[in-house]
Amino acid sequence: MESSPAFQAYALSSALVALQLILIAFWTGAVRTKSKQYVLAEDRVVIKGDRVEAEGEAVRRVKAAHQNALENAVPFFIVGALYIATGGTKLGAQAYCFTFLAMRIIHTLVYLAGLQPWRTISFGVGALCVVGMGVHVIRAVL
Repeated sequence: MESSPAFQAYALSSALVALQLILIAFWTGAVRTKSKQYVLAEDRVVIKGDRVEAEGEAVRRVKAAHQNALENAVPFFIVGALYIATGGTKLGAQAYCFTFLAMRIIHTLVYLAGLQPWRTISFGVGALCVVGMGVHVIRAVL
């Protein structure tokens, strides 16, 4: 099955964003295990440590980074697909999709490291990519 260059850019970046989400989930488990603390009783089978009422700062941080990545991935997947379906160009798809992907990777890294203003900047640039595609979709259907 042959696909357009615009779709290829979207497909590649979407697959990598999805893989990033899975990697952050694994990282959450690793940080939780390293801390040797668990909140849910069933986790004591895997984590040989202490039960606590609240997760530590490191676990909260990686979970927040994961939540933020997920919240941004969903609009990207939807609006990106609509962008392609409404005739988005190869150059536009590459610019929007690859920039979004790069910003989400940077955002996750700087979120985990606690680096501001880079966290806000990378979030904003990534969000603007989705907004740009959204404007194209709205213009295309009106």
